[in-house]
Amino acid sequence: MASFFSKFNIKLLVIHFIALWFFIYAFQTLAYLYDFNFLIFLPVEARINDVPRVNFDMKLVAQAGLVGAIAGYIISWRISLKRNWFWLNSVLIFVLIYVLKLYDLLGWSKLQKVFLLPGQIFRLNTRTFYVTNGLIMLAIGCCLLFSERIKDFIDGKRNVTGKGKNIGKIKSAKR
Repeated sequence: MASFFSKFNIKLLVIHFIALWFFIYAFQTLAYLYDFNFLIFLPVEARINDVPRVNFDMKLVAQAGLVGAIAGYIISWRISLKRNWFWLNSVLIFVLIYVLKLYDLLGWSKLQKVFLLPGQIFRLNTRTFYVTNGLIMLAIGCCLLFSERIKDFIDGKRNVTGKGKNIGKIKSAKR
């Protein structure tokens, strides 16, 4: 039983959890582009009169977050298999993030001001605002999953920079 629990990698769990978090909110942010003119530009009175459309659009945004979690999980699972990491790490992260998302415990309401800040170089609530923020969060999530340095860190390799590999090795000179 102890060998089963020793297969779980805390570094992998934390990094892939953060990556899936970024995937969820990147997909959600980009989902606002689906019915952008209705959700953003129409006055509140017009949106109150078309409640079914608003409900559908908001369900679509919420489902986009789930699609982001699934996409992140599949990538995490494939990387785990390729690197010979225990595949149940990815499953555990997906289940945990799904449950936390279901009960709205991922902290987006507190952190969205920080992660929507880069798009504010454009006007608020424009297409470029949402595209910029969504793509930046997606890029951060991808970097966390695909970076060789981070993979080496998860593996526990000491030399993550690649420098100093030949220290102590002296080649004999042929004369």
